Amino acid sequence: MNRTVNTKRTPPRPKPVEKVELSEKHLKRRLILTILFLLLGAGAIVYGFMQFLSGDDDAGWTEIEANSTSDELSCSEDFVFLYELGAGDTASLAENKALKSLYTDLAVEIYKVYDVDYIYDGVGNVCSINQSPNETVTVEPALYAALETVQEYGDRSIYLGPVYQMYDSLFFCEDDSQTVDYDPYQDSYLMEYYGEIAAYACDPDSVDIELLGDNQVRLSVSEDYLSYAEENGITDYIDFSWMTNAFIIDYPADSLIENGYTHGCITSYDGFVRNLDDRGVSYSFAIYSRNGNEIDQPAILQYTGAQSMVYLRNYMMSEKDIYHYYEMVDGDIRTLYLDPADGLCKSAVNDLVSYSENKNCAETLLSVKGIYIAEELDADALDALAEDGVYSVYVWEGELTYNDSELTAEISDDETVYLIR
Repeated sequence: MNRTVNTKRTPPRPKPVEKVELSEKHLKRRLILTILFLLLGAGAIVYGFMQFLSGDDDAGWTEIEANSTSDELSCSEDFVFLYELGAGDTASLAENKALKSLYTDLAVEIYKVYDVDYIYDGVGNVCSINQSPNETVTVEPALYAALETVQEYGDRSIYLGPVYQMYDSLFFCEDDSQTVDYDPYQDSYLMEYYGEIAAYACDPDSVDIELLGDNQVRLSVSEDYLSYAEENGITDYIDFSWMTNAFIIDYPADSLIENGYTHGCITSYDGFVRNLDDRGVSYSFAIYSRNGNEIDQPAILQYTGAQSMVYLRNYMMSEKDIYHYYEMVDGDIRTLYLDPADGLCKSAVNDLVSYSENKNCAETLLSVKGIYIAEELDADALDALAEDGVYSVYVWEGELTYNDSELTAEISDDETVYLIR
């Protein structure tokens, strides 16, 4: 059952939730490309965590950065890895060195796995699959596991590769006059074209990944779709696109846990979090909500224990978001949250935070994305997920809504709502 905090009522119910205005002084922000917000990449998601960082010595909360001298491409710039050095039996200096080395290797390895543009020697990745339709390809175990997860959840979004490419071009437009060539909401031909690709994407007989065991896969593409692809210059049949970091983050997180490193948290700039910490240390997560062209902070979620968190939003919060969003002059925003049914971007609410103790980030995302990418919000569907340990927090019609029975809402002196777990 949903629990809500009504932002319009007065005592004896909770006082109105105070809006935190995101300007330079009062944290008020308008949705304009020139006024973007960036706090260490993850600051827009993990609230107040940086206050724990210690610069006095090697011990304490520290940002673990991948080795910048590496000449190999890496995904580390998309993530912030915070860790409490010296909290275990290992000396902080040695722990820092070991973590940096391991994290660097993991970030390089997993970047290659999801690369759509290049093939690497000895690495079976997404590009390898796309370049070998109807052929057997041996892929990296991490990619094979990801494809298994996608099939388990019945999600067909990865087959929208050609449409994702078109939207990527839209996001690089410098002004609205250029967007008509890529925006289906402005061009009926494009809408029809996107719909045609979506029809192929939703049809397993047209395109599908066959899992053959032993990390071998086959991208099965029908003769009809092969002809259509050749006519339209399509080469990328599959693409994890905006979901990539949800799958990527699980790789270093699981590897760090396997190696005994659990006193920290990894966060991506685009809304994915893996908290590794099971010691009972308290973490905070800001709950944001877009209200017109302003962004409010109606609540702060405080929690303990290892968690996977997914934050979906239909507006920009950091400089890197220009690769995932385009804001029109009239305020309309295009996103990469595409509906596999028609290839159009949709969002049922502006913001949705979902989290789970028993699922990783990819599983948590695949659990909620079909509910988020919709014309209207299905709150009952979110409540049903709570029975499976996937909980959500969102603002709807002036109410801060959550479906985790273990959360308690407390109102601070400044009328900020704290959701405590």
